[in-house]
Amino acid sequence: MINVKNNLFHVVLVVAAFGLTAMAILGGAYFRSGLDVTEGMYSEERIRAPHVMENMAETERNRVAAYEFAQRLETIYAIDPYEWQFVDNNLLLLRGDIELIREAYSNEMAAYLQAHEEWEEGVAQLNSAAIAARMEWDLARAAALAGDEDLVNFPPQPEIPIPPPEPEFLGEALEQFATLHMLFTETAQQMLVTMEDDGFNMMWAAVFTVAETVQLNHDIDEIDFVTARQVHQVLGTLTGLDRVTEELVENIVLNHLRPNVIPNVEENLRRFNETRNNYERAFFYEGDIIVDEGELVTSEIYQLLAQLGLLRSDSLRDNMIPLLGVLGLVVALFTISLMYMSFYHPSITTTKKEAALLFTIFVLSLGLTWTFREFSFPFVPLLIFPMLVSLLLDRRCGMVLTFSMVFICFFVVEGSLSYLLFYATSGALICLLSRFTTERNKIFIVGLLVTAIQFILSISIAFIIERAHAFYDLQGMLVVASFAAASGMLTVIICTGSLPFWETFFGVVTPVKLLDLTNPTNILLRRLTIEAPGTYHHSLIVANLAETAAYDIGANSHAARVGGYYHDVGKLKFPHYFAENIDGENPHDHLDTINSAQLIISHVSYGLTLASEHRLPQFVRDMIKEHHGTTLLQYFYATAKESDPSAEDKDYRYPFVIPQTRESACVMLADSVEAAVRATIPKLNSVDEVAATIRNIVRSKLNDGQLAESQLSIKDVTIIEQSFFRVLKGMYHERIAYPKSIPVRMVGAEAEDV
Repeated sequence: MINVKNNLFHVVLVVAAFGLTAMAILGGAYFRSGLDVTEGMYSEERIRAPHVMENMAETERNRVAAYEFAQRLETIYAIDPYEWQFVDNNLLLLRGDIELIREAYSNEMAAYLQAHEEWEEGVAQLNSAAIAARMEWDLARAAALAGDEDLVNFPPQPEIPIPPPEPEFLGEALEQFATLHMLFTETAQQMLVTMEDDGFNMMWAAVFTVAETVQLNHDIDEIDFVTARQVHQVLGTLTGLDRVTEELVENIVLNHLRPNVIPNVEENLRRFNETRNNYERAFFYEGDIIVDEGELVTSEIYQLLAQLGLLRSDSLRDNMIPLLGVLGLVVALFTISLMYMSFYHPSITTTKKEAALLFTIFVLSLGLTWTFREFSFPFVPLLIFPMLVSLLLDRRCGMVLTFSMVFICFFVVEGSLSYLLFYATSGALICLLSRFTTERNKIFIVGLLVTAIQFILSISIAFIIERAHAFYDLQGMLVVASFAAASGMLTVIICTGSLPFWETFFGVVTPVKLLDLTNPTNILLRRLTIEAPGTYHHSLIVANLAETAAYDIGANSHAARVGGYYHDVGKLKFPHYFAENIDGENPHDHLDTINSAQLIISHVSYGLTLASEHRLPQFVRDMIKEHHGTTLLQYFYATAKESDPSAEDKDYRYPFVIPQTRESACVMLADSVEAAVRATIPKLNSVDEVAATIRNIVRSKLNDGQLAESQLSIKDVTIIEQSFFRVLKGMYHERIAYPKSIPVRMVGAEAEDV
């Protein structure tokens, strides 16, 4: 039920803080600032630009003009090298086809010559036979005439036979030229099929050379007289060709060249983008007139006023979108802050007092900031937040919460970039410097330091925001910086001066309170000096040890010192039963072991009673309760085991809580180490044995689990050992003897038990 009530209490505080934040933002300057101007009305005043701002309308006109000009740029072309592949392939095909025709023509010519030769031989044979027959007839007739034969029946004279027709050369191979992808004249055809192989190869070498040179090195939009002139010029550089062959080469090349000009996409795009982006951006500078008094507020002017953020709208509908955005940001900031506190400062999220204190500081700072929201620089209301949180709660927590507070108040006062830079930086510096306000003699120095830092910071931010215009209003810049500097000192004075109020109403332990608790005139400390002087001396040493160790590991050294002073205050009930106060006979010699143990343990309970009666802070009570944790009284337990082996260690353990904080752990370790070293001083031979004793005591606590919840790291434990050794070496070095012949026997932590 208690946990439920605590959780409900914290939930109520968070909801209330969020609600108040939302109300402050809604009623803040962010949603209430601006000019009451509408489009189409005549301006009642001269409106100037409050800061440097780009004239988006004019810039857009310049951009459109540059874009249109870029679209009119002349296209740049480039030669496409891939077109040569088509040309080369077509030429190779043509050459292959012509070579086939040449081969067919050669075969046809060979066949014709053979047929003609055979015809000539046949004609010759026929003529020879006819001549022989004529001569035989002549001889027969002559014989008949000589024999006076009757020639009536004599055969007629043999006729000369008609020879067969002479074979013709048809040239059928030339008909294949009609199937080629280009036309050749009969002369060209005859030339191609009758050329010698060397001439043919030379001609084609010229064809490929001229075609490649022109195709890859000259812009060809179309095959026209310009291309023909380029082919002719390249052809003229070649030798070994006659005029007819040159004409044939030129004809072949011109029939195969292809247009090779394509747009240069990369270069055209580069020129287009370069030209399109080459426009002037128009700006309004601070003080430039946007609209003059009596001037009509046009649509463009209205948009400029909206762009400059000068217009005001009270409509919830118009503010809904920014409102949702702001609330979303606030939710995120609350979430970040709550998660950080629950992870790294859980006492705020579990303790009502600290939660109520933080809530009060937050509401107070938020309310003051809202009250002074109309001022240009509400320094004091906002800067008291980081300092109070750092002084009253925790510096690291103050750092994180300050950034959240700065962003929240940004909408309350309608801040600017200079606002964010100044308050975020100043808040962080104040959180860090608050560490030095724990000593009264340093408070004024801290105030001066904050004053100087805020003066320099204000001027630096002016340089960042105003740039070259910073010196145009040098007087105004110095006035603002002086006001910032004065507010720094005022913040320190207000925060440190209000500490008694927070101590009274919230019971927090402030640096001033810590100083009061360490005053020797304090009632409990005075009683210790009189009634238990040994315990008082022991407490002083423990306080010194704990303070040094806490300082070295970055813990709260002042709290550790106070805890060291009061950790054994419960020994006031039976002071003479504790070793440091025994003078003479040991009273434990007359008590049962269990009774002695319970008497020793009771000093913690009685200490808590005294702390409650004297209203000591909660952290002091925690250290009293935790400085022995659940440690075993080893001396009495060992004695009990000797007489009664069935004795249980739980009867000889402190029934309390192990240290929950680093400061409480420092007090526990300092208490054990001081008692052990004090008890073993007569037996130690060197300072090295002091270090060994310290290490043994600390490691025994670590191994016993007494430091498991103290948030100490292994590195912290090592630093604490070194801190203890440094203090104790200087405190006891004169008492340590160095004989080499005496063996060393270490005494355990049980020295503190009696």
